[in-house]
Amino acid sequence: MSAQRARGEGSLARRLPGFDARHATKRARRWRGTVVLIVLVLVATGAAVYLVKVLGGSEGSSSPSTTVAGGARTRATITVATPTQPLPAPVSAEVVLPGTATQLVVMGGSTTGGKIASGVFTLDTTSGKLALVGQLGATLADATGALISGQDVVMGGSSPSAVATVQQMPQPGPNLPYTRTTVVGTLPQPRTDAAAVTVGPTTYLVGGDDGSNLLPQVLSTTDGRTWGVVANLAQPVRFAAAAATPTKIYVFGGEGIVPSVASAPFDTIQELDLTTHRSKIVGHLPEPLSQASAVAIGDRILVIGGNAVIRPPGSPSRGSGRSNTTSTLPPRTLTVPTIWSFDPATAKVTKVGQLSVPVAQAGVALLGSTIWVIGGQSNGAPASSVQSIAVNIPAISRR
Repeated sequence: MSAQRARGEGSLARRLPGFDARHATKRARRWRGTVVLIVLVLVATGAAVYLVKVLGGSEGSSSPSTTVAGGARTRATITVATPTQPLPAPVSAEVVLPGTATQLVVMGGSTTGGKIASGVFTLDTTSGKLALVGQLGATLADATGALISGQDVVMGGSSPSAVATVQQMPQPGPNLPYTRTTVVGTLPQPRTDAAAVTVGPTTYLVGGDDGSNLLPQVLSTTDGRTWGVVANLAQPVRFAAAAATPTKIYVFGGEGIVPSVASAPFDTIQELDLTTHRSKIVGHLPEPLSQASAVAIGDRILVIGGNAVIRPPGSPSRGSGRSNTTSTLPPRTLTVPTIWSFDPATAKVTKVGQLSVPVAQAGVALLGSTIWVIGGQSNGAPASSVQSIAVNIPAISRR
């Protein structure tokens, strides 16, 4: 599933000069010049079409492709594939990590009927084969995970109440036997519904709650065993999407926690500077969004899916004041397929595509230049879809 390249074709049409009927010689010279110009235009047009076909992929591709907004140096395409072979059973709120070669590692999650799983599986993205390779210490959902020093590490989660355990196991491979995770540490307090972001050798734990209260503290570790507080979020959230550049972490949307009056999804974009350890709100999503996923690739961050608040016509919205005709219908939450592109240099958000199946609370991992979206929930029902987003974007930083 190769990504199509951005075409960037400028208009080749030119306005040709007119002729002076009073001067035949001039007319002849100009006619010869016109013929040469037409030939050059035709040659250029043919070359452009050829390059598009050779470098841009087949024009008959059935996979939808959308240009990611940006300047000439960062123009790129994303290609969203229709779901490949689905999972044998639906799963959401699981941990998905990149594995070896073409494999993903799928750990825990919620299944049909709200049952919580404890299995560790490998999913081959080429064949669709799912293999049981290990077991978590207990059933676990709403956890987060990261690859730390060659180990798959799972942090916190609910089982069914929030836990503080940090578990790890070797990355599954063809020669490794069935393995159970080992508890290697504990978080400062139980934490669920958080997001993990890795920058260099350091993994950060962002957002989440302990089952009753939001946790504003951003934690960091280099080994999964010892944890320190590096900052507080400007707006504490759970179910937020998070991704990072080399110097900053960005947190998208999320929600409060009952009985907080701010339990609805947020539209805020928070920035945490890893140098100053200060957090601030730097922008807003087009709509409040929770349980989305975020992946940094190139000099962009893609925000994928999630649950959005859909306001009926006539209802107040952020930044627009109150409407003259207020709707009596309440806002509703809907799982959306939207893929947004966020530019850290400008804090600008642009819609660049959509998933084949709208999902929230999906497991998401990056293999090479392909983002894999595994399972999730679609309007409250667990999903079994396996979707891919192939990204062709230059890794050029404008900092």
